[in-house]
Amino acid sequence: MNTHTVILDKLRHSVAHPTLRTFLFYAIIALILIKAMGYSGGKGIDILFIALILLLLSIHSLTRYGLIIPFILLCALYAPVGAIYGSPSAVVVSALLQSNPIEAREFLQTLPVSCYLLPVAILVTPVILGRFIWRHPLSKKTILIALGLLTVIIIARAFSGGLSNLRLPDFFLSTYSAYHQYQQQIDELNTDASAPNRWSLTAGAPTNENYVIIVGESMRRDHMSLFGYPVSTTPFLDNAEGRFYSNYISTAPNTFESLPRTLALSNGHNIALGDNIITLAKAAGLNTHWLSNQGMFGQFDTPVSKIAMFSDNHYFLKKGDYQSRNTDDDALLPIFDQLLSRQGQGNLYVLHLMGSHADFCERLNGEPPSVESPNKELACYLSTYRKTDRFIEQVYHSLKRTGAPFKLFYFSDHGLSHKDIGGIRSLRHSGDTRQNYQVPLLVLSDRDQQHQIIDDPLSAFDFIGLFAQEAGIRVAHPEVMPTMRMADTDKRWVFDGRRRVDFDQLADDPPELP
Repeated sequence: MNTHTVILDKLRHSVAHPTLRTFLFYAIIALILIKAMGYSGGKGIDILFIALILLLLSIHSLTRYGLIIPFILLCALYAPVGAIYGSPSAVVVSALLQSNPIEAREFLQTLPVSCYLLPVAILVTPVILGRFIWRHPLSKKTILIALGLLTVIIIARAFSGGLSNLRLPDFFLSTYSAYHQYQQQIDELNTDASAPNRWSLTAGAPTNENYVIIVGESMRRDHMSLFGYPVSTTPFLDNAEGRFYSNYISTAPNTFESLPRTLALSNGHNIALGDNIITLAKAAGLNTHWLSNQGMFGQFDTPVSKIAMFSDNHYFLKKGDYQSRNTDDDALLPIFDQLLSRQGQGNLYVLHLMGSHADFCERLNGEPPSVESPNKELACYLSTYRKTDRFIEQVYHSLKRTGAPFKLFYFSDHGLSHKDIGGIRSLRHSGDTRQNYQVPLLVLSDRDQQHQIIDDPLSAFDFIGLFAQEAGIRVAHPEVMPTMRMADTDKRWVFDGRRRVDFDQLADDPPELP
């Protein structure tokens, strides 16, 4: 008998051994469960650790059905989420806890078939365990060896980075930490949403009129054909009747610093969060609704969400941060139409878009770029303008169909600046150029009869004053700057993320053509 035959016979004998076969099956289950918990893979030590725990817990029927089966079912339920979002995080926990049954069903319907293969495989394992593995009791020797190995792993890990470096403990620790972080964010939002406001009004808003504020994202004014860009990027707005501000500048160069300073009273550094657009509208007798395709939680989303929480109703398509899910801005339209038909008149709606946020091609949600350019980034960026233009048009026509008087505001939170990234010309955030602050502002109403360009300078710090003026709201206290006062000032200030700077001293960043 040659050497190869002897080796093969030994392997066959080893695999046929019930104890080894049992352990190999647990190792396979461990590998599947690691994937189901949202980890891309596991080291040998992770597989061994989980396999040993499963083996030891299978000794008694109480731990089999009280611990192993529930854990396997938990992994089967989490597997579709883990396939998309990875291991537990605050984003995942917030998405799970904030989703209603309809949103959960929509999420499951959008998953590819491949995401369901893993849960099916996991659900088969309890059947195999019950019918084939658990029928053969483990010997005391096997139990002692498994217990010894597990003890060695625990002691070794305790002295070399801790058990949290292993996938199984990390899964539960991450879940606990993520839930704690989620709860902190909820508490922070609820606390700030109860902040007092100081509004004292001498006149409220007409209760027969609806107001809509569409908040765009990352749109530079100089890339809009509305303001002279030689490529048609805003076909509806180019010919719409309304007032279009050609000298409006944002407060700051990014969303989480710009919008709180636009939608609440601010001196640049400090923000009076309670004195915001929502509390003003409520004080004026309007019902308030916030519809958002941006994130609800996260470092860059929570500052804006704090203002949203003041509204009577708020709807977030993303339950985590702005990157947690690639949802189309158009998904806000059916919600808006339903509210519009149900709520009647005397409402303020704020619609917060992803707009032209990078990644630009992702914002198109499968649509081919409608603008051609050798630079794919620029083609997609300009195409997002057409998509936002179409969104504004649809909201405008929805308002017209009601027959009620209305005013529709649109502005972008900030612009972008050109950057060379990997040899490719692209657009990213920057507080150093004027164009990062030069954004569109427009007001459309049912009563407009001409297309009017307004060249007077206006700062987003005064947007609340503009809204109050347009809505006929008279504010006695606190002071709201009249919209035209800025034309008489010597300097135009913006907040660059660290300090107030003179806008006119910033560098120039001309637009690029496709």
